[in-house]
Amino acid sequence: MLADTCRKHNVPSLSIAVVRSDGIVTTQCSGVRKRGIDEAVELSDRHPLGSCTKSMTATLAAVVVEAGKIEWDTTIGQVWPRADEKHLHPSLRDVTLNELLSHQSGLVSDLKDLKGDDWLSFFEEKMGPPLERRRMLNLILTFKPEHPRGEYHYSNLGYVVAAAMLETKGGDSFENMMRRQVFKPLKMNTADFRTMALARKLKAPLLWGHRSDGTPIDPRIVGAENPSVYAPCGTVNLSIADYARYAQWHLSHVPVPLLSAQKTLDHLHTGYVDAPSIGGKYGCGWIVLDTGLGRAITHGGTNTNSHALIWILPDKDFAAVACTNTGENSGFLACDEAIQELMKRYARLPSKD
Repeated sequence: MLADTCRKHNVPSLSIAVVRSDGIVTTQCSGVRKRGIDEAVELSDRHPLGSCTKSMTATLAAVVVEAGKIEWDTTIGQVWPRADEKHLHPSLRDVTLNELLSHQSGLVSDLKDLKGDDWLSFFEEKMGPPLERRRMLNLILTFKPEHPRGEYHYSNLGYVVAAAMLETKGGDSFENMMRRQVFKPLKMNTADFRTMALARKLKAPLLWGHRSDGTPIDPRIVGAENPSVYAPCGTVNLSIADYARYAQWHLSHVPVPLLSAQKTLDHLHTGYVDAPSIGGKYGCGWIVLDTGLGRAITHGGTNTNSHALIWILPDKDFAAVACTNTGENSGFLACDEAIQELMKRYARLPSKD
């Protein structure tokens, strides 16, 4: 099925996993690491998740909330009370952590929408990610929001602000907290954030991404991944099995080992704002939908050179993840079609036939 889907959509590779609440059902992959080269993709290859990282950031926020260091309704102004109007626009002062995680802050999607030249400077990664995030905050928090607060407007910048809030209240870098409090307890041993410093040390064989026009891009060069400042909204790379472990924890809906209270986990899986453009509600890093198979939480991601997709159907005790190493539009279609087929096989989705 994967090979057929790769051929149909002309994508280099597809990797998938199917999960039940008690464990991984299967992991499979098909295709090649780089278009034009006869080198098979392997299950150990690490896939960029793009915006599928966002639910992980929200999950870390839940951990910090339970630790009593921040609340869902903690505001930007409460985290940085000394910030004056020169550094924090009055319209952003009362925006909460939960609003940032559910795209209700009013912020635009990306820094390049505000200051393109400044956005390009972040690819240089001259400082560590926490300092780069503070540098970005000094740019984005001074602008008046372009959208009304409380409405759904997708914003990567909102996740940068949320991560900086977690760092300030949590007393450590976002990356360190994620590794220690999410990746390690879930045994996601391959999961990490891609930076240029790490990318330059990568050695072949490697999974290559492919640009939107289909040409291969070396994962060791600038532009193969988002800049490290965007870690909270899209730089996690990991194996398909580790992504499945993450999906399993959310599917099981059992708080341990990350959380202690059911209400905290429930908070992560709740839709908070109507999002007509995606046909449902947006919660904390998740799109929440009502489907013919019951309630679903899902998300897609791309770093412009790859695609990732996750679907969780609690009523069917089913979850699946799919990743492909191309940023072409066909990459998302291939992931989506593969998961639809997995739903038919494992979640008893009626065939259109």
